[in-house]
Amino acid sequence: MKKIHLFLLGLTICLFTGCYDKLWDAIDGLDSRVTKLEELCKEMNTNITSLQTIVDVLQSNDFITSIVEIKKEGKVVGYTIAFGKHEPITIYHGQDGKDGADGENGQDGKDGQDGQNGADGQNGYTPVIGVAQGIDGVYYWTLNGEWLLDNNGNKLPVSGKDGQNGTNGSNGQDGADGKDGQDGADGKDGADGQNGKDGITPQLKIEEGYWYISYDNGATWTQLGKATGEDGKDGTDGENGKDGQNGADGKDGQDGDSMFQSVTQDDNYVYFTLADGTIIKIAKGSSNDQPNTEFIFTITYDSNGGEGVMAPDTFYYGLNMTKTLTCHYTKDKYYLTEWNTKSNGSGVSYPLGCVISIDKNITLYAQWKKCLGNPSEYVDLGLSVKWATCNVGASKPEEYGDYFAWGENHPKSTYNWSTYKWCDGSETTLTKYNSNSSNGIVDNKRTLELDDDAARVNWGGSWRIPTTQELEELRTECTWILTTQNGVKGYNVTSKNNGNSIFLPAAGYHDHGGIDFAGTYFYCWSNSLYSVTSATFLYTAASPTVVNWGPRARYYGLSVRPVCH
Repeated sequence: MKKIHLFLLGLTICLFTGCYDKLWDAIDGLDSRVTKLEELCKEMNTNITSLQTIVDVLQSNDFITSIVEIKKEGKVVGYTIAFGKHEPITIYHGQDGKDGADGENGQDGKDGQDGQNGADGQNGYTPVIGVAQGIDGVYYWTLNGEWLLDNNGNKLPVSGKDGQNGTNGSNGQDGADGKDGQDGADGKDGADGQNGKDGITPQLKIEEGYWYISYDNGATWTQLGKATGEDGKDGTDGENGKDGQNGADGKDGQDGDSMFQSVTQDDNYVYFTLADGTIIKIAKGSSNDQPNTEFIFTITYDSNGGEGVMAPDTFYYGLNMTKTLTCHYTKDKYYLTEWNTKSNGSGVSYPLGCVISIDKNITLYAQWKKCLGNPSEYVDLGLSVKWATCNVGASKPEEYGDYFAWGENHPKSTYNWSTYKWCDGSETTLTKYNSNSSNGIVDNKRTLELDDDAARVNWGGSWRIPTTQELEELRTECTWILTTQNGVKGYNVTSKNNGNSIFLPAAGYHDHGGIDFAGTYFYCWSNSLYSVTSATFLYTAASPTVVNWGPRARYYGLSVRPVCH
């Protein structure tokens, strides 16, 4: 009996020792992964600061004086780079991501069939930080290809912008005439311009297995995602038979990416390839050299007979070399149809709102088309205002005419937020007619000013876009019948007061690059907003004819039917 007890004690010690070894290996493996993640986080924060410096180098036209490899265990893991004017930087690139944790063993079955394998552990996640140039020419931080935004929804600038100079003070008044009157005192200096906003450096950390980001120097942190792979789930118990098999280990997490995929160079340049594929090219030189400006390209705009000011756009080779074309020029009784590389329109054409790729210096000339219309004719329907016989842009009632975004004076080829006049590319960056701070600049304007009224700008006189009340009057005080006039489908609108009528062609509306519901519906703007991002419009539906109100995003292209007193 004593021999049996000693045998069982020895077996117990052996089993315990085996379990202890496995437990220690697991703890040791986890500790190793945490250490590697902490190293990755430190390197990524270094890369963020270095990328900020690289953007500053581009904007100040600096150059690289030396590049030295950083090696670890015989492998190149990064570089120390010196510049002519900026402090040296260190970047790390292309290191492996961190493995996901192993899955746990499946539980023993209750004397039955083999247990199912444990589920694979989820892949670890590594955030991708980058930079991109906004439509305002400022470089902003990106996260996983999207703009990195603060708590107020604003893009985070990489570098600060210089404040504008204060205006000059007025000259002092001359002294009174007499015996060589003394000069008046000098005017006071103008007030200093406001300082530009400082650039922001995002910071990363790993806490309890999750990535966090801060863009206020660590005051607050936002969770991004899990940094390590998750454990595999236990195998299910077997039924009535031999013990269940152990669950399979969870798969390793995918390799993470550095902000910098690689750094290469030739005799004249150093090329930084970012994780999203963006290539930044910076010239080489010595401390005695002037920067090489060969990699800077410019778009110059020519009004071609129009009025206004458009500053050139400058692009640095390899960094966001695209531009969505807009136009800030105007020409009385004309609208812009496109941009062209020749003033006479015989060169390469670029529609308004298109995205152009830049690989050389280029001059674009505005191409103008005369606005059509017949502002001298109207119909008295016995209502509070008189109604024009045709739409703006048409010369007769059956013509569709032009399409206008709400608050814009000229038609264009593409209608979306990126081409809309009163925003900076999205519905959250409105610059006029806005009552919500979450959507941009607040001015609490809800009704079109006459300078933004397509009817008044194109036709002049007392013509304007109708109010919602005037459209409601047209809707309720007239009969609407779907008909065809001179081969064009539309609506005959007849006054219940005096029997006079106007024809409204079913022109549909313009959205993005095409026209929808032409020949079926009539749409026209009022001069009032419906909500912050939409305006009130009148529309029809056929079979049977229904006339109603609705909201439509401000960037849509709709018909304008003017009224006058």
